[in-house]
Amino acid sequence: MNQLFYPKSVVVVGVSERPDNLARNIVENLFEFQFNGEIHLVGRKDGVLYGRRILTSMEQLPNGIDVAVILTPAQTVPDLIQACGRKKIPWVIIESGGFGEYSEEGGQLEQTVLQIARKGGIRIVGPNGIGITNVHNGFVVPFVKMRSRPVTKGKLSILAQSGGVLLTYANLMVSANVGLSKIVSMGNKLDLNEIDYLKYLIEDPETEMIGLYLESLERGRELMEIARSTSKPIIIHKANTGEGSREIARLHTAALANDDKVVEAALKQADIIRTKDFRSFVNAVKILSLPPCRGKNLVIISRSGGIGVVAADSAERHGFRLLPPDPKLQEQFHSLFRAKVIQPTNPLDLGDLFNFDLYTTILEQGLRFPSVHSILFMHGATAEEKEPSRRFIQAVKDLSTRYQKPVALQYNTDEEELAYIKKALGYPIFTEPEDALTALAISRDHYRRLTTAKEKTPPYPVDQNRASLTLQTAIKEKRDPLLFEALEIFQAYGIPSADYQVVHRKENLKNALSKVGFPIAMKVISSEISHKSDVGGVILHIESLKKAEEAYEKMRSLNPEKVSSVLVQKMVSGGKEIILGAKRDPSFGPVVLFGLGGIYVEVLKETSLRVAPINRSEAEEMVLELRGSAILKGVRGEKPSDIEAIVEMLLRLSQLMMDFPEIEGIDINPVMALERGAMAVDARIVLAREHSA
Repeated sequence: MNQLFYPKSVVVVGVSERPDNLARNIVENLFEFQFNGEIHLVGRKDGVLYGRRILTSMEQLPNGIDVAVILTPAQTVPDLIQACGRKKIPWVIIESGGFGEYSEEGGQLEQTVLQIARKGGIRIVGPNGIGITNVHNGFVVPFVKMRSRPVTKGKLSILAQSGGVLLTYANLMVSANVGLSKIVSMGNKLDLNEIDYLKYLIEDPETEMIGLYLESLERGRELMEIARSTSKPIIIHKANTGEGSREIARLHTAALANDDKVVEAALKQADIIRTKDFRSFVNAVKILSLPPCRGKNLVIISRSGGIGVVAADSAERHGFRLLPPDPKLQEQFHSLFRAKVIQPTNPLDLGDLFNFDLYTTILEQGLRFPSVHSILFMHGATAEEKEPSRRFIQAVKDLSTRYQKPVALQYNTDEEELAYIKKALGYPIFTEPEDALTALAISRDHYRRLTTAKEKTPPYPVDQNRASLTLQTAIKEKRDPLLFEALEIFQAYGIPSADYQVVHRKENLKNALSKVGFPIAMKVISSEISHKSDVGGVILHIESLKKAEEAYEKMRSLNPEKVSSVLVQKMVSGGKEIILGAKRDPSFGPVVLFGLGGIYVEVLKETSLRVAPINRSEAEEMVLELRGSAILKGVRGEKPSDIEAIVEMLLRLSQLMMDFPEIEGIDINPVMALERGAMAVDARIVLAREHSA
C-alpha cells in the first residue's frame, strides 16, 4: 500500500481544459501541494493543462503508472478499469458517484467494476469519494480545490466514509493547528476498507494518531484486534447509531443489546476512543497530542475563583481527584502572593495576582510534584495582557513537554488573538473547562488501559461433546433447542440450573416430583411456543401432587398437538433476579450481556455488554459498572448476592458462545442470584438461521 500513498507516477482520468471540470481540480491540487512524481492526464479531447498534454486514450500512456485517479461518469468506469489492467496500473482511485449509493443498477455496476479489477490484479479506493491526501509528499487528489498554505505536516491520519465529513475534519484540524499526515475518503468501500487502511497506518512512521469517521462497521472484530496490536491512539466518530438491523425477535437479549450498545462496549474493550460529534473528536486529538495523563490527581489553577468552582464540579464528574495541596507546595504558593489574602487551595485562585512570570513559576512548581498527574490552567487576557499571555502560553508548552505531564489550557480572549495563538505557538487551546476536562479524562483512561496488561482467563473444563450432541439433535430436526435442552447444554458447561425433570405423560408426574421435591414450577415444552408465560404456559409455587396434576392438564390443553411435554422444576427462592444473555453480532461476533432482572430491567433499563471472549476483570466490570449493582451488594439490611458466582456464569457463557458458532443467541432469564451461588431458572437458545427452520 506504500505505492498508493507514495506513488512515483499518477494519471488523472476525466480531465479537460474547461474551468468547471472537476478532474482539473485534482491536477491543480497536485501542483498546489508540489507532488514530486510524474503527472499524466487523460480526457475526451486533446488539450494542454498546467503544461501537461491531455491524452485522449489510456493506450497512449506508458505501462506501469502507479496510480490512476478516475472521475468520469459511472458507466465509463468498467472499460477504464480494463484499460488500467492492460497498462499494468495496480492502484485505482474512483471518485465518480452513481454506484451502489445511487441505485440497484449502480450496485450491479459496482460489482462489475470489482470483478474486472480482481481479474486484473487492481486494488480500488472508493468509489464515490474524494480520494487520498498525503501531506508529506503532496499526493493530494480530491476533486475539491485545496490550498496548501494553512495545512501543516503532522502525525494525525484520518479515514472517513463521507468526503464531506472528511473535509470538515480536515478544516477543523487546520483551524486547531493540528498537523496532518494522511487523509482517506473511503467512499463505498467496494474493495479497500478501514481495516486495510488501518493495517497500513499502524506501520506508517509518519502517523502517530488515527481518526476514523464510520457510518457502517462490518469487520468490528478485526478492528478490535488491530487496535489491541498498537499503542497508537485510535479515535472513532461512529454515526448511524440506530437500533439493531437484524434483531432476534424471540430473545429478550436482542432488545436490550442494539447495535450501538455493542459498538460502544467493543470500542471500550479495545481501547478505541469513541466520540459522537466533531467537537469531542477535535478535543480528543488535542489532548492526545500532549504528554499522557498518568493518573487522576489534578490541580486546577484559575484567574477566576468562580470558574474554578465550576471546573471543580466538572472534574469530580469526570473522576478526577483534587488533591489537598501538599503543605510544602501550599507554602511555596503562599509566598508568591503579596497580599496574603487568598488561601492557596485546589482549585488555586490566582485572584489579583497579575504577574504572568509568577504564573509560570506556579505552574512549574505544580508540575514538579510527583503526585500531580495533570493541570488545568484557566486563563483569560484583555487587550493589554495579550503580549505577556503569549509568552506565558509558550512557557506552558515548554513546561508540559519538559515534565511530560499534560497542561490543559483553557483560554478566553478575542477570536483574532486566539487564531494567532493557535498558529504562532502550536499549542492546543480549549474554549471551555468542560471540554478540557473531558479531554483530560480521555488521556487518563487511554493511558491506564494502555499500561494494563490484557489478562486471559483460561478455559473451564466443560463437557463440550455433551453440549454438541444436544445441539446437533436440534439442528437435525431444524428447530431451536427446547427449554430442557438449553438447561442440558448449560449443565454441560457448568452453568448451574435449578433441578428439573421432563414429564411426557401424566402418570410419570409423581415420580418426577419425588426427585425434584416441592415447591415446584411447571413449564410447557413446545417448539411452537417461545414466550411461555404469555399463553399460561408457566405455573409457579405448586406444592402438592393434586395441584401439579391440574397444572399438567391445563398445559396439555393449550395445544394438545404442539405441547410435547412439561418441565417440572424446583422453585428457587430468596435470590435476586438477573438476566444473562448472548447474541452473535454481524460485525463483532459473539457478545455477552448482563442486566438486573424482574422489575429492575424495566425500571432501570440498564445492561452491560462485552464482546466475547471475556476475561475475569471484564466480567466483574459488567456486574459492577451498573448503577443498580448496589442491589446485589445488599441494601437496607439485605444479604449480598454471590457476585463471584455471577462472574463465573458470564465467563462460562462466553466460552459457550465461542465454542459453538451455530448458536445465534442465548437468553437466560431469570437467573436467581443467591447469597451463595446463582441458578439459571429459564432459558432460550436460538440457532443461526442456516441451522434452524
